[in-house]
Amino acid sequence: MQKRQILCSKGPQRTPRGAPGVVLVITVLLVGLLLTMGLTLINLASSDYQIANNESRSIQALFNADAGTEEAKMRLSPNAPGGVYNATTNPSGKGIPVGTSADWRAYLLSGHTQAEIQGGLDANYAKAAPAYTANEGTSNYAYYTSVQTGLGTIPWGWARIQHKFNATGNILYQDAVTGAETTSASQVVSGTTVYNPPLIVVTAEGIQGSVRRMISMEYQPIVSTTTSTNTVTTDPFSDAAHGSGPVTLTGNATTDSYDSRLGAYNVSGNRGTNGDVSTDSTAVAAVTLGSNNSINGSVLIGPGGNTTTGVVNAGGTITGTTSTEPSTWNLPLSSIPTGVSNQGPLSISGNTVRTFSEGTYWFSSLSISGNGRLVTTGAVKIYVTGAINISGNGVGTAGNLPTNLLVYGTVDPTNSANKTTSVAVTGNGNFYGAIYAPQASITVTGNGAVYGALTGSSVSFSGNGGLHYDDALGNLGRYVTTTTSTTYTTTGFTRYSWREIAF
Repeated sequence: MQKRQILCSKGPQRTPRGAPGVVLVITVLLVGLLLTMGLTLINLASSDYQIANNESRSIQALFNADAGTEEAKMRLSPNAPGGVYNATTNPSGKGIPVGTSADWRAYLLSGHTQAEIQGGLDANYAKAAPAYTANEGTSNYAYYTSVQTGLGTIPWGWARIQHKFNATGNILYQDAVTGAETTSASQVVSGTTVYNPPLIVVTAEGIQGSVRRMISMEYQPIVSTTTSTNTVTTDPFSDAAHGSGPVTLTGNATTDSYDSRLGAYNVSGNRGTNGDVSTDSTAVAAVTLGSNNSINGSVLIGPGGNTTTGVVNAGGTITGTTSTEPSTWNLPLSSIPTGVSNQGPLSISGNTVRTFSEGTYWFSSLSISGNGRLVTTGAVKIYVTGAINISGNGVGTAGNLPTNLLVYGTVDPTNSANKTTSVAVTGNGNFYGAIYAPQASITVTGNGAVYGALTGSSVSFSGNGGLHYDDALGNLGRYVTTTTSTTYTTTGFTRYSWREIAF
């Protein structure tokens, strides 16, 4: 059986019509989509960069403004480098003095000039925000250049320093004692005037590239307190004669000393040379003595005085040294003891004799004249708040002991107009006692002698009587006064609130 071979042949294959066009379209669309996505991503990246860059500049501008307020705080400090600036006496000082008037402003300039500020830069802020008016005067404005120079300078534009005000336009201060806000610039604390430091507002502009930000910072003073104790010794009867002003001896007046505890004057050798004369004055002729006068003791004038001109000796005798005091005397007016009442004026005249037993008395004035006489039977203290005149038969002091009669010329605690400003001891009678009248002129005339001590604003001793200092008075009447005082000092400023101001 014969096999047949059947041959089959295939013709050329055909691609379906339209397929190449679809692929091209899809390809183009894909490329466009990718291009759009790429551009979008680029735009997003650029936008994010710009946002981040602006945010960074904004933050940096805020920090720069803060740097302006910090320099202002530093330059307001009493410890600013170089001290307080003064164009004449201290041009290198960096400290800024705070003005006292409400329209005071101080500008620190970094990125701007004074001309720009004066020309109206940031008219609503750079001048006197937030109450700027077109008619505002600028005569009380001060301008300072920033201390920053060279590389690393922080770019802030200006910082304005001014007082803080309350709602009615009054300057606000910090109470130096309590720390509270007050409109009082000062107060009296324990008899001392204390100045309250002002509260300060600093407004500053920060610049970083094209970005600007402004902040307003309030500063509170840092007040430190220092308490000190001062001890003063008052010894009203330590010299025969002492004056805060001049001491004069004329006529035949002499001074010397004795000790009443050893007996009568000039008996059994009871006579010494402690008749010192002193004054707090440093003026010419602070101490004067004539040719017939003698000082059996030393002469002292005020601290730092010139003894050549301060002591005028017209031929008299000074047995001791002539020198200056180490310090002036503390001579306060005496305080009348509690419980002692004012008995009005004491006037003894004619043949009247008034006898006082031991104790303390207060009179508005003291006058003894004619044959009148005051007699004491013990240790007596008399406070007088007016004129003192002792003449006639004077005073009979118990035992003729000066320590038994202390007379204090002082001031009426109920009326400061009533005060002892003059003391006169005249006549021929002797006076045994000590007089302390620090704001009175004391004059001694006549033939009577004074056994004791005299202390006043001035002392004038003339006539033929002598001044015989009693050594027993040395510590009598001495008292120590201890006072405590507190000083309030502004040592710097600290921030306590701030806000950002929108342009």
